[in-house]
Amino acid sequence: MPVLLEVDNLQTQLHLAQGSARVVDHVSFTVGSSQTLALVGESGCGKTMTAYSILRLLPSPPAAIAGGRILFSGVNLLDLPEQKMRKIRGGKISMIFQEPLTSLNPVFRVGSQIAEVLQVHNDLSRQDALERSVQLLQDVGIPSPKERIRDYPHQLSGGMRQRVMIAIAIACKPQLLIADEPTTALDVTVQAQIMELLLSLKQQHNMALLLITHDLGVVAEAAQDVAVMYAGRIVEYTDVKNLFAKPQNPYTQGLLNSLPQPGVSRLKPIRGMIPSIFELPRGCKFCTRCDKAFDLCMQQEPGLVNIAPVGEKSHFVRCWLHQNNAPR
Repeated sequence: MPVLLEVDNLQTQLHLAQGSARVVDHVSFTVGSSQTLALVGESGCGKTMTAYSILRLLPSPPAAIAGGRILFSGVNLLDLPEQKMRKIRGGKISMIFQEPLTSLNPVFRVGSQIAEVLQVHNDLSRQDALERSVQLLQDVGIPSPKERIRDYPHQLSGGMRQRVMIAIAIACKPQLLIADEPTTALDVTVQAQIMELLLSLKQQHNMALLLITHDLGVVAEAAQDVAVMYAGRIVEYTDVKNLFAKPQNPYTQGLLNSLPQPGVSRLKPIRGMIPSIFELPRGCKFCTRCDKAFDLCMQQEPGLVNIAPVGEKSHFVRCWLHQNNAPR
């Protein structure tokens, strides 16, 4: 499968009054054409910051990309001038943002907001763009689309607003769709409908999908590969079957163990909370919450190493338990 997006050693920093911190720290992954990669982890792990870095949406200052490459179809997005980057955003790469009520403009009708994307990227007339908007609303399953294009965001339900966001994202038939928590704040039934819609549109338009989520149930059904993030770093990266069958990083194991299990009455949460980016531990960033931590974990951070046998699918893990200096 040809590689569409390659994130190589990406580093993003924030410079705030309380100091500077690296919120995306040497992150690397690839997304193939028509592939779904899930980026998972607790809130505050750096998943959304990674997506914003790819699209160069972070305000500077206080944010700055300090290093690495973001190759899209072989072109480094970090080298492009802003004018060319604007043509890629919403055109070749689109993003579904986390909260549609705040992402949609409350003073414009939803039809106008969809039409704007088509006018900017496809150079359509306003009338043609509005007609195409009606078709897009129909494609994403909104009933009576001719009437709905005249609605304001507050007149729609949460599920319908999310469908409008999807319509905007797919309007220009992007090659890569970034979906940032696309089912947040929706009830379970609507969540399932939205994910089914996304996967159907992905197949229909032959798109690649970067799915950002903390819902491992969604990951199991939708993704081919999974990258687990913690404190701005990837701590485990492999295919979805391998991750669920043989999780190797204690953080990944903790995420899976915290899910409801058949016959188990009490959940087993990960103790503690993600540390502040300004107060990260010296060694492994998970060591203060890890039941398997030993002295080396507190002193030095492990690298990301491939533990898969020769000839098998890569399985990258950041943990001293899987490196030569681990106690036996």
